[in-house]
Amino acid sequence: MNAKRLAKVCGCICLVTMLAFMGQGPGQAAAKEKLRIATAPVGAIMYTFGAAMSDVLDKHGGPTLEVLPQMALHGLSMFPTQECDLVMIANDDLSMAYRGKSIYKKITKGKGFDVRLLMLGTRIPAGQVVAGDSGIKNYQDLKGKRVILVFGSSVALNLGSRAALYGGGLSEKDVKVMKSADIVSGAKMVIEGKADATYGAVGVPIFRQIISARKGARHLGIVDTPESWKRIHSIFEGYFPMYMKPGPPTVKEPITMVGRNFAVAARPDLSDDMAYIFTKIIWENDKELAPKHPRLKDWVRKHFASTRASAPYHPGAIKFYKEVGAWTPELEKHNNDLLALRKK
Repeated sequence: MNAKRLAKVCGCICLVTMLAFMGQGPGQAAAKEKLRIATAPVGAIMYTFGAAMSDVLDKHGGPTLEVLPQMALHGLSMFPTQECDLVMIANDDLSMAYRGKSIYKKITKGKGFDVRLLMLGTRIPAGQVVAGDSGIKNYQDLKGKRVILVFGSSVALNLGSRAALYGGGLSEKDVKVMKSADIVSGAKMVIEGKADATYGAVGVPIFRQIISARKGARHLGIVDTPESWKRIHSIFEGYFPMYMKPGPPTVKEPITMVGRNFAVAARPDLSDDMAYIFTKIIWENDKELAPKHPRLKDWVRKHFASTRASAPYHPGAIKFYKEVGAWTPELEKHNNDLLALRKK
């Protein structure tokens, strides 16, 4: 092949390659990228949520999302080394992590983890769960019983379990405080009769095993009064009431439960483009999450950009929210206030 013909062929190849690349959308261009998200152990609801997001991103040409069965603490600890890019985390846990409180105080020397939010998601009702054959119907029946309140390094479970107990009119002094490694181990302790109550959200997959082994399972409802909410908010101001009707296997009658949002947060040095693409794909296809788990019916765009956020949003996510008109002056002020906490 002479030089002139070779140059012509090379030019054609370059042109075809360039046109092919230009024809890709932002999601397709990111297909070569890989992200890792820490959720929770297999069997926990967060792991299921992470897997659902991975499927949606893959279907729509987004980045490959590897779901790590790690608690938020471990995921956040891997942010500086970029071994983990995202965490799925409860909003109360995120608040403590960002502010350097609770377990994060010692780990970060009070500085907290510098994280950036992509979105708030599902509102999760959670509370103490008891076996169907236990005879326990309400929080007052838990007096003197063995209640798991400590779940290893899971700040969300440790905070939430106490919030629910306070909402039920009890305190740690009213029960025998038990410990468990995680939510899966806690459920197994109830199944084996080693504990009378554990804690978790409505719809946690491992609770199905309590239902099968112990003639059902029951979530307990709190006392919905201003006094109860004052006690609950002493733990985290962002908790809110969720009114549940019978339907879920663990909800036997109308009850009030302590609610909070789940969230997806990123390491602060995640590229703006990747944060934008992730947010865009989940926003545009939020309805495709619902078939993956009943609680994902509530992972909808109206929650994504919210002043309930307990950490500042990522610039890439903000860019997208501004494009779709979801970013408000109130959000801008709230975000700036959160950013200011890092400067103190």
